[in-house]
Amino acid sequence: MTERWLVIGADERMKVLAKNLASEERTIFYKNKTSWDAELNATALEFHPDVVVLPIQPLQIDVQIVLGIQKAVMHVGKLAPEWEVILKEHTVHRYLQQEAFIWQNAALTAEAFLAYFYEHKQAVRHKCFIITGFGRVAKMTAHMLKNMQANVIILVRSVAQHCEALALGYESYLLDDLPHIEGVALINTIPAKWLTPTMRKQFEMPIYDLASAPGCVTDNVEHYTLLAGLPGKYFSTDAAHLLKTAILDWRAQQCLKVNALD
Repeated sequence: MTERWLVIGADERMKVLAKNLASEERTIFYKNKTSWDAELNATALEFHPDVVVLPIQPLQIDVQIVLGIQKAVMHVGKLAPEWEVILKEHTVHRYLQQEAFIWQNAALTAEAFLAYFYEHKQAVRHKCFIITGFGRVAKMTAHMLKNMQANVIILVRSVAQHCEALALGYESYLLDDLPHIEGVALINTIPAKWLTPTMRKQFEMPIYDLASAPGCVTDNVEHYTLLAGLPGKYFSTDAAHLLKTAILDWRAQQCLKVNALD
């Protein structure tokens, strides 16, 4: 039996994903959309997908009722509260909670940041970068920059992350004990609006935000760039491969569980 898959998203990785998923076992329909609208309702009602893949960034809803996906298995990234309600009775795979995907995507995000930085004709070697946060993206970015002989300083809110950064050989400070630091760039990975106008005065450098929208700033500031979704923008083929692997691995695990119960 051929499965019907509906893949949605304006990110280039989703277009590549749809192409790469196509096989004798899967019929793929791709829609370049950032919101679920009347057209997508019509498409889903006509296509009756068995599987729907939503993009990493939340898909907006522009209709009163989302139709045509009642029986579909959902592979999702970030979900707005409205989607949580709609999908409460569905089988949902949250690929952003899949550990292997998270780490591989973090590494690709770090490399994509380097691509962006090089694109703006700036070298990395012997320059000072400040990274806020010390989660997966921060760790992979710090690791790559350090291996390229850059000086990396870690700023965090958590004492545990501060101690971890120190143990790994980084210069590290708590944001509450922030000294005046000079560097070529601040790279934010904290998904919260923590950079107030008062704290902004501590950083006389461009800010590159790798966290999700709306970013870390609390108001409009100069020399601030939100760089969400870097893997899809710079390495769409690799990003699509990671997502495909995450989805198919999860589906294979589900099949094993079903077979084990039979």
